[in-house]
Formats: sequence, structure tokens, C-alpha cells
Amino acid sequence: MQINTSSLFVNLNGSPPALHNGFFKLGDKKIHSFYGGNTELTKENALLYRYRMANPIKIFEKDQKYKPINDISDVPREFLDQLNEEKYSWDEFRFQSAFDIEWGGDLDYIMSRLAASYVTASEHLKSHFNGTELEEYMDQLDAAVSKVMNQRADVFAENVGGFLESNGFVGEKEKIYDTIASEYNNKIQQYSEYIQQNSDYAHLKGTEYEWLSNDIAYMAQELRKACDTVQDSDASEERYSLEEISLANRLVQDLSFDGLFGSLGNEESFGLDAGMLLLKTQLFAENNMVSKHFADKMTSAVNTRIDNVINKINNRILRLYDDPYYNKERSPVYDKSEIYDVSRMMLKLYKETGNYTETILASIKYALNRSKCKEDINGIVDRYKENYYWKRFYDNSDCFRQFYYSEGFDKRTSYQKLVDSWNSYAYDISKLNDCQIKTNNVSVLV
Repeated sequence: MQINTSSLFVNLNGSPPALHNGFFKLGDKKIHSFYGGNTELTKENALLYRYRMANPIKIFEKDQKYKPINDISDVPREFLDQLNEEKYSWDEFRFQSAFDIEWGGDLDYIMSRLAASYVTASEHLKSHFNGTELEEYMDQLDAAVSKVMNQRADVFAENVGGFLESNGFVGEKEKIYDTIASEYNNKIQQYSEYIQQNSDYAHLKGTEYEWLSNDIAYMAQELRKACDTVQDSDASEERYSLEEISLANRLVQDLSFDGLFGSLGNEESFGLDAGMLLLKTQLFAENNMVSKHFADKMTSAVNTRIDNVINKINNRILRLYDDPYYNKERSPVYDKSEIYDVSRMMLKLYKETGNYTETILASIKYALNRSKCKEDINGIVDRYKENYYWKRFYDNSDCFRQFYYSEGFDKRTSYQKLVDSWNSYAYDISKLNDCQIKTNNVSVLV
């Protein structure tokens, strides 16, 4: 037998994941297959899978001996008896399915599934092989699973730890990596000890589904269900929890600084953008899975990053001041105090109301009116003569009369993009709809 690990963990055996806005992008694609992926494996689906594998349908042959079935009541009783009587054989597909894991942002879920699948696969090998053959297979399994664990830990360490280190903190990558590795090893130990004390944890012995004990994917799932490894958070100054690392990763993924502060904007639009980031950070900090010291650390890093981005924009403008063709009176550097007046007002308003929807809608109105008060068609500063960011904030239909916008271009207004971004983030962080902005196609539903 040869354990094929070449296709195990798709997109993880080659080069590291690609950068997205300076951060590693985790795939959020849901994997739903007939038998495997992210859906729960049921005994019924397992039986249908085995029956269909044993009785394939040949779609191009007229005289079919078997007809496709969709209900286990159509599976002959004799087939079940046959499954329980047949000799052991290695099922490569089920081995692969055991590790068919959604590599999204829930770090505790990822590590739990990986650990349970590893423990189940190793126990499976130990039950059917021995000697040098067992050693060879265990070496292959250890190498493949360790590689994936390391890559997952590296991604979160790079995203979250790298963000913190680039904004005022030191040693965060190593700290986060060590936390993930330690928690993973703890899960391995917990699952292993549980199996030793509860060999029939899936309650299959003596039943018509006893054959399922050889199914690595199903048994890994049942191990996680039987052995609840969720512990009260022991996060401290020295140690983070997997949950808060996951939430921080979601926050970092949403901090798309490359697209922050659009060229058509002014101090008020910059302030609104900065304020939205601060509100997202505030929502993160309020999550009961996030410790205060980690929330304070992320808040400080976000504020530092916002300040650095504004400085970068202003430094680029300052370098143009020496250009004799550049008019610094028409396009001066951005006034940071004006930007922060808007963003800090948004946080102050939230602390007064305790309601994100009210805060965001009132902040939009505040920034818009503040910009209008500065606008002067005969003025000197271009961004306050006629500001297209605010002019098209709610209605940008005039843009798409232009021939240069290709089909498929994102036609959402800045307002709709703001709402969509907030709603997606708010749900991911809180798992509730309470913090989302309710809208229909044309207006806000208050």
C-alpha cells in the first residue's frame, strides 16, 4: 500500500499562499461534496457512497443492471451484511476526505479537524499495520500533516503577527506561531487519550454500521463530536487564544490599506474611512473571546497604521512641492487634524449611542455636511471646489455613461461599498445581525 499525500491539502504543498493587500489571503470557499468536505458526514450518506462505489452507473450503456438510488431504504440488506464481512482494504479516497478541511478563518476549527483527522488516521494505521511498514506509513502521515499545520500557523502568524510587528510591536510572529503549535499539540494529546479510554466512541460496535469504523473521515468527525476540546480561554499577557487570533486575522484581512483614502476624496472622506476602521476595531475589541490586552494591542496597531498611511500620502505630496509644475496651493498636503476630527467623532458618537447603525449613518451625514461647508467653487483647493467623492457617494450613475467602464465593473456606490463591507465584517466578528446596517436597494431601513 502507498499512502498518496501528493494531492493532500490542495494548494498547500507548493508555494505559500499569495499576498492580498499585503496579507496572506485565506480561502473562504465552502467545500460541499456528496460525502466529505464541510458538511456533516452521516451514516446514511456513507452507506449511499459505498453502494454507489460498488455499483457504478454507466451512463452510456442502455442495459443497466443497477439504477441510481437516493434513499438508503433502496440499499439491499445483503449489501450491509457484505460490508461488515468484507476484509480490510485501504480507502485512499476516504483518507483524503478526512483532511478535506475548509481553510477559512476559524483557527480552532481548523486545528481541531486537523488534529482529529491525524489521530484517527494514525490509530487506523496502527490497527492494520506493524513493523517497518507501519513506520513508513506513519512517517508519511507525520510529514504531510506537520507541513500543513506549519503552513496554517505561518499564515496566521504572518497576517496578525506581521501586522503587529509592522506597527509598533516586537516578537509577535513567533508568539502567535508558538501558540498555534502548542494548542495543536494539546488537541493531539487530548484526542489520543480519549481514544485510549473510549475505543467505541462512535458507538458502532455490534451495529449494522460497524464497517464505518474503518472510515477515517467519519471516525475523525465522531471523535471531535465525542471529545469536546473547547476550553475556557486561558489567554494572558504571555499567551493568546486561538479564537482571538482568528478574529484578529479577520480584522487584519479587512484593513485594505492599499485602497484606503481614494484620490478623489478630501479630509472628510479620509476621516470617514479612518473612522470605519476604528469602529471595526472597536467591534473586534468588544467580542467576549478577545482579551483586553490583545484588544488594546490591536487598537494601538490600527491607529499607528492609519497615521502611517496618511503620512505616506502626505510625504508623496511633499516631494512634489519641488516640481515647478506642481501647484501646492491647489493640491496641498492633507490636514491630519481635520481627518482625525471626523474619525474621533465617530468613536465618541458610538460610545454615546452604543449603536453601530446610528453611529455610521450619523457619521456619514456629519462628514458630508462638514465637507459641503468647506466647498467653494471659486476657491483655491481643488478637492473643495467640487468633490466627486461626495457628489457620487449615493448616486454614481453618471460615471457609467462613460465608454471606458468595461462590462463587469463594480458599479456600487461608495455608500453601498461601505455598507457591504461593514455588514460582512460585523457578521463575521459577532455572528449576529444586530450590528449590521439594514438597507434595501435605495435607502437605509432604520
